[in-house]
Amino acid sequence: MWFATYMTGVIASLVASVYYSVTARQRGIHPLVSRMTLGKMNISLGVLVTLFGLNQFSFDELDKIRIFVALLLLFVGVINLVLGTRNYLRYRAAWQAEVKKSS
Repeated sequence: MWFATYMTGVIASLVASVYYSVTARQRGIHPLVSRMTLGKMNISLGVLVTLFGLNQFSFDELDKIRIFVALLLLFVGVINLVLGTRNYLRYRAAWQAEVKKSS
């Protein structure tokens, strides 16, 4: 069960991060929309790195190096999730204010 959930999460977050990365770098889109999309990309990359960190704990033999790498990946993934969410929400609010101001 863990493997199916893990692989689904890895593939979904990898596809989402590539999609958002390509979408954010298109020409002719508003800079706030691009930054919102980059926030979504950071969220999906945070999920991916967090899943890599959680996967390290699923092995039978846990040595000190594996635990250190897992905790490091979890830390980086959670930080990426938090900062990506913060950026997305900040730029979404700025974009909504700009749309409201222009209409």
